[in-house]
Amino acid sequence: MLERSIIRIAAAVTGALLLAGCTARLDPAPSGAPISFDAGSSLLRDDGTRATLPGGTHFGVFAYQQNGSVNSPGTWNYSRKPGFMFNTDVLFNGATYTYSPLRYWPAPENTLTFWAYCPYTSSPDLVVTNNTTAFTKNSSGLPDIRYTTDGHTDFMLTGLVKNQTRTTNSGVVELEFNHAMSKLNVTAKKKDPENHYTVKLKAVSFNGIFMSGTARWNRSPEGWTWASWSGARANLPLWSEDPDDPADDIELTATAAAVPGFVIPLPQLLDNQAARLHVEFSVSYAGILHERNTTREVFLSDIFTSGWEKGSHYTLELEISPDDPIEFTVSWDDWGADHNYFITS
Repeated sequence: MLERSIIRIAAAVTGALLLAGCTARLDPAPSGAPISFDAGSSLLRDDGTRATLPGGTHFGVFAYQQNGSVNSPGTWNYSRKPGFMFNTDVLFNGATYTYSPLRYWPAPENTLTFWAYCPYTSSPDLVVTNNTTAFTKNSSGLPDIRYTTDGHTDFMLTGLVKNQTRTTNSGVVELEFNHAMSKLNVTAKKKDPENHYTVKLKAVSFNGIFMSGTARWNRSPEGWTWASWSGARANLPLWSEDPDDPADDIELTATAAAVPGFVIPLPQLLDNQAARLHVEFSVSYAGILHERNTTREVFLSDIFTSGWEKGSHYTLELEISPDDPIEFTVSWDDWGADHNYFITS
């Protein structure tokens, strides 16, 4: 009867069945409604609807219980501790959200506050803000998140969803994920349309890039920021030709063409000479058999007027000629509906 009751209540609340029969349970009593989730991106598709997470996505949830009284419900403050849920793994299968152990809404005077990150990991590197002490379910407020990227994986965070009860939004916790990363892609062309020379692109990478940083919750105004960067700088390849396939290189024309791939780096400052754009290409002339291979590096601070910012998508257009410096045009926008990459694990 208990399992049947849970399924019936969840269906009435969310319109979809929770897999209660396969899920461990935590009290309070079975008369309480199970907590359900709805998650998506803060970005909108072209038709104005909210972009959703892809099926198979896991995200981690933290929840804080705020006890109150009948006439004075509990409210959020930064002394609260995430003992109610601590890095709970929630799976979105494309239609429903499941997690274990199943949690129930407390009495109405006791509210809950939530935040989440994506993709989920069983051991996120969390420390107390401005400290090196590990952040646990007995720590107050929100943690510093020490994060290392592979340069091609999205990382998203929600804000605080405060003071929720069973009657808030019919018992469904709505999580809105925002990009914590930047995204870059490249287009390339040769400078002039003459056919007396040929330019073939061999490789593009962003070198001397910080791959590790600390995301910190700012209390006023509230939101996540990147507070610091750490570790050795690394090279972040965007694309390179297949050395076993000479035809794999990209022959440029006077019309900009997209270079395959993209990178998703940490937002960071570019006000030094460590961060560089690395470009490899070859030039050959009509009637001359010799092909000249060229490598050029340009300080990223000479290309971008400011650092890379979270949630921003940058398109860098390369314009290459045989003997002149590479010229650049940079445009940027929000990520749009195509909002997540490789966040299913």
